[in-house]
Amino acid sequence: MNDETMARELFGELIYSYTRAQALADGVLVDVSEQARRAGIRYPTACTAAVWSLINCVSESDADTLASVVADMRVAEVLRAMLAAIRQARGTDRVEFEALGCALWAQCGPGDAGEPVITIMREGED
Repeated sequence: MNDETMARELFGELIYSYTRAQALADGVLVDVSEQARRAGIRYPTACTAAVWSLINCVSESDADTLASVVADMRVAEVLRAMLAAIRQARGTDRVEFEALGCALWAQCGPGDAGEPVITIMREGED
């Protein structure tokens, strides 16, 4: 008996699933993988819309180019803090850290095809 058959017997038919790809397409998650690769993180990385709102909050008086630069700097700050927490924690799939004046956490788990992916969230999100 394979895992899928066993799960179906235990829990019944799957009613609904929401994939990571759908969450990225819907804007529920924001892909920051390119910035993560530059920071030395090899897994696809995304943050929740709530974290992105912290990263991307720039006053209306700021120009669009300034907003982009500020967002890049804030993403880098979040990723640096996450990497420091990962290095300190060792051997866990979840780390808690602080960045941008907020409590954040990151989870490394399986993506849509079972590959390792990282999701950065605000405390209280799951």
